[in-house]
Amino acid sequence: MIKLTNLIKTVSLCSALISGLSFAEGIPQVKATMFMEQEGFLMWYAKEQGWDNELGIDIKLEISNTNGIDVMNKHRDNPDIWNITAASSIPFIIGSNNMDLRIIGIACDEGPSTSVMIRKGSDILKVKGWNQDYPEICGSPETIKGKTFLVKGISSGAYTLAAWLDIFNLNFSHVVIKDITGPEILKEMENKNITGAGLWSPDTYESEYIGYQNVTTAANIDEYIPIMFLADNKYVKDNEETVGKFLAVYFRAVEKLREDANQMVPAYQKFLKSYTGRDFSETICLKDLKDHTVYTIDEQLNLFENKDNKKSAIQKIERTLTTGLMLIMKDLPSNNPNIKITNHMKDPNYVTDKYLKIAKKYLNK
Repeated sequence: MIKLTNLIKTVSLCSALISGLSFAEGIPQVKATMFMEQEGFLMWYAKEQGWDNELGIDIKLEISNTNGIDVMNKHRDNPDIWNITAASSIPFIIGSNNMDLRIIGIACDEGPSTSVMIRKGSDILKVKGWNQDYPEICGSPETIKGKTFLVKGISSGAYTLAAWLDIFNLNFSHVVIKDITGPEILKEMENKNITGAGLWSPDTYESEYIGYQNVTTAANIDEYIPIMFLADNKYVKDNEETVGKFLAVYFRAVEKLREDANQMVPAYQKFLKSYTGRDFSETICLKDLKDHTVYTIDEQLNLFENKDNKKSAIQKIERTLTTGLMLIMKDLPSNNPNIKITNHMKDPNYVTDKYLKIAKKYLNK
């Protein structure tokens, strides 16, 4: 009798697993590439809760630790590698040339979590307030010129580093810039000849372990670094409801975060541990969750809205970033022929709130 009962339980379990597998295989799939930071965590968390399946979709999530240009290049080589990604506006503006992409939402603002990290003991840290508009920012032309800095390509980190240099009337031509892609940048920072780097979290926290100090965030020097949801236009046109559901899944995690960030800390620790192999403290995880500004769907609809034939707030932000990037590209030339201001910027339709409106329908159910 006991053996029969156990057999029934085993058969029931197998049936449930097969049923679940069949369910996942039979529903629309979305291939998403996101970075190993807060917004990637939020989608990972939503997946852990099964919220995508609840809305009848299956999000195939890949977590990346490279940079936005690399993600753009992979999609150019193989458009099927992702349908939607979340990356800063910087790779979108300069790295998506000849790619038909749309901005369909904002994952977060990473301005407060993108930083210039300087090696402890550097003369740069001994001077503060050289520019009176930024009395708390360390550095001076004399202490910065000729020093070596690392960046992950033309990225939000490079953009922030350039903005910091500009405070001192400097640019990339006044320093030595080394481009190191991926996690190798942290290993290179152990080289005593390296003075600093432009990084985003969690690399900023990792760099503190090896002797670096945060001298400014992008937000501290009045820079906005939006992480945008970028989508393949052919995919979204053919899968409108699925794309709306994808955004709704993400916004559900955003609502959870805004409700109480503390309750998500253990899950964030687990996420970072699984992708970095390092244990991050509750304090650091909570700070990082809060340092990435997230927006409700209604806030986003306002940012994306075109009123009285005026450009939306998002379009204006993209224009401002484009101007700054043109200066960076002059000082940091690339051998990659695809690195140039994209033709998207001339197309008024590259920003759309269509899928946010669909997402709101599912959030309100």
